[in-house]
Amino acid sequence: MIIIECFGPSGSGKSYFKKRLIKNFRFRILDYKSIYNLISDRSVFEKLFYSFIKLTFLQKIKNIVFIKQMKKIFFGFIKIKEIEYKKIDYTKNKLRKKIKFIKQLILNSKFTNSKKKIFENWANEELHVNSYSKKRVLRQKILIDSEGLIQRLFIYCYKKKEKKKIIEKYLDLIELPKIVIFFNKKLINKKNTIKNKKNEEKKIFRLTLLELKKRNILIINSNIGVREAYLIIKKKLELQLPGL
Repeated sequence: MIIIECFGPSGSGKSYFKKRLIKNFRFRILDYKSIYNLISDRSVFEKLFYSFIKLTFLQKIKNIVFIKQMKKIFFGFIKIKEIEYKKIDYTKNKLRKKIKFIKQLILNSKFTNSKKKIFENWANEELHVNSYSKKRVLRQKILIDSEGLIQRLFIYCYKKKEKKKIIEKYLDLIELPKIVIFFNKKLINKKNTIKNKKNEEKKIFRLTLLELKKRNILIINSNIGVREAYLIIKKKLELQLPGL
């Protein structure tokens, strides 16, 4: 599976860019959530709830009090666990090492307990998909997400003194995406779960981008536009997915 992630501050247009980008492909593009629902041992209730809160009309009104309370109750109800589904025994030890490292970062963060719970859920989902998808899941498919493992560095490095060290270790642990599209300008003042201060966002963004450039991945500046980005991605992927 080819993983493409967006990276940038909240309100920089990542979700909008992703929606326009995937329209260029002639087949279904997956994201972390959709793959996780396929491979996890979530209950029917959990899968239905996640499908419900992702409905388009709810995304437009997700900041209203009722929806916030529903999500808060749900995330408090489900139990964080290291999912042991049938096909990933070969990744078990590596996966536990990643989860342990990230849970420790979340535990030592400055966020509230309710937010830590949400962040653990995100990490749990994305790490399982990240570890599983490289070798076993839908090899000839593409995952494109406006938020993913790289984006979570805005959480894990927030108000941490050793940002550079955390970023280096984190990028060494995870399976890096093949392509990262970065967004360096805020377009709107969007309310978000993290509420990072601007100076913190800038430091984390700069340090992460510098470290990513040392890695063997394709990095695209979103300023070139959706169509141009698609053509660059298409050219890159044709080497790995003939007939794209």
